[in-house]
Amino acid sequence: MNDFQPTLGFGHVVPPKLEDIKSFFSEFAIPVAEAEVFYYYYQSLGWHTENGMPVHNWKEAAQDWLYNLEN
Repeated sequence: MNDFQPTLGFGHVVPPKLEDIKSFFSEFAIPVAEAEVFYYYYQSLGWHTENGMPVHNWKEAAQDWLYNLEN
């Protein structure tokens, strides 16, 4: 299975859809509200990290987000 986001060509990464993120969070029994917080947080950053690096794998970013919720 390929966890990387599809590209539009020329290296532009397509952001995930909110529904995909809600589905991913629900697999871990995390409330939909938290999925929305994650989505809108990264949406506000243009799908870049706080350091300005592009998010190439949103599922990895989501897993880090969930880890930080627990700790």
